[in-house]
Amino acid sequence: MPERTIETAFEVLLSQNIPTAAERSAAARHRASIENSLSQLENFGLRETGSFSHGTAVRGHSDVDVLVSLGGGQPASSDTAMNRVRNALKQSFPFTPVRVSRPAVVVDFAGGDERWEVIPGYYLRASGDYSVYSIPAPGGGWMESAPSAHLTYVTDANRSPTGGAKGLARLMKTWKYANPGGAKVSSFYLEMRAAQRMADEASFFPHLDFAYLVNSLVRSGLADMNDPTGATGRFRAASTEAHRSIAVATLTRDAQRIADAFELEKAGKRASAFAKLDYVFAGTTFPSQFY
Repeated sequence: MPERTIETAFEVLLSQNIPTAAERSAAARHRASIENSLSQLENFGLRETGSFSHGTAVRGHSDVDVLVSLGGGQPASSDTAMNRVRNALKQSFPFTPVRVSRPAVVVDFAGGDERWEVIPGYYLRASGDYSVYSIPAPGGGWMESAPSAHLTYVTDANRSPTGGAKGLARLMKTWKYANPGGAKVSSFYLEMRAAQRMADEASFFPHLDFAYLVNSLVRSGLADMNDPTGATGRFRAASTEAHRSIAVATLTRDAQRIADAFELEKAGKRASAFAKLDYVFAGTTFPSQFY
């Protein structure tokens, strides 16, 4: 019976979590109706900002994230902006769940299988060739966002080594989705950390780079991250201190499990090594040792 190594298992894990063609089609299906709904508000169009536009989406987690550039002047409270967007969407989709989940208004099409997250934004300024927006902050108030600048950063980092930045981001998000209770970390934060890790690397080894980044996040304690593009300020890893603390504890345990798995494989105990990695990706299916 053919046997996988940890290295080849991570390669399989990465490939099997690329979104399907059906998911990509579903993601695009509702764009026209969302745009029509938001035409009730003064706006300057939608900009895709999340995993699908960045090429880092994970199979089974096919949310579409868009920023709607609103006119009319930024209100003092970000709640006001979110309520405007929510009310417009609820009016257009009376039989579809529409809810606020900062920083977005979430529309759960198809029972949540085709989810759109709409972030209200107000133009602030230009930063080089890119626009900077004010968007609702996860914990309340406002924060800055430069989606085009961040997309360019991830895309540039992904060129060499080919596929490294986006592949590592997808692995980190796979870990996040496998640990819903213990990894309430911003997907955007994980993506930018992955791109930062791979920006200066010459090669990409999924298992080694995943282990390195997990250890790096443990050492930093999921510290706030300076925007590597310089377009905005700092990114928070989690919406609350409690979520950050729990995620650091989860990462710490998983960093040890990964290290143990590598040592067990070196010692010829591959079955035990795979058992360790099953715990790391507890909420998903880590590739089996034999196939």
